[in-house]
Amino acid sequence: MKQCNRSFLKRRGLKGNLTPGFTLIEVLVSIAMLSLFTMAVMAVLIPLSRSYTTTEVASSAQQVVRMAVELIANDIRLAGLDPLQQLQGLDGSGLPLAGFQEANATSVRFTCDRVADGDEEANGTIDDSNFENISYYYEAATQSLNLRLYAGAPVQTSQQLVNNVKNLRFRYYDEDGNETGDLQEIRAVQIDMTVEEDAGTEGTIERSYTTRVLCRNLGV
Repeated sequence: MKQCNRSFLKRRGLKGNLTPGFTLIEVLVSIAMLSLFTMAVMAVLIPLSRSYTTTEVASSAQQVVRMAVELIANDIRLAGLDPLQQLQGLDGSGLPLAGFQEANATSVRFTCDRVADGDEEANGTIDDSNFENISYYYEAATQSLNLRLYAGAPVQTSQQLVNNVKNLRFRYYDEDGNETGDLQEIRAVQIDMTVEEDAGTEGTIERSYTTRVLCRNLGV
């Protein structure tokens, strides 16, 4: 009977009663190799992912700080604008309130007589509208850059522009390039600003931007 069974198994191409498959050792070795491969891949991908995140955060922070400083600079260029005085060739002081009203290390306020939309010329007064009375200031409690319009007027408004501001500093210079605190002598303003952004496991990233603005409507 045994001989008959062996002959039958041989005719079937089988040896004994073994079933094709993997041994326990082969499975364990395969798992170990797969784990090593996965660890190697993760060791490459995780630093790349962190680097990508850090780069994105740094780029975003740089863009934010630059746009904020340029926004302030564009408005400061209009400080003291008095079109009526310039058009009429007056050599007096012009508008008594056109120019810098406050000039502190972390805040600045200035006025101008803009040409309103739809008007052909300025009206010769500082209005509580049309962005003619502007303040930019740093609020330490919220670490933010803020904009205030029409300070002292019943319609004054305030708005938070940028968060996570680590530093904001204004420096004022006269026509000779010397620092000054005299409102009437200011001819240029330097703006220094630093923002901080969270980069996750990489901690925080700081980006700074500095520019100096010439006040083209003052001292003319």
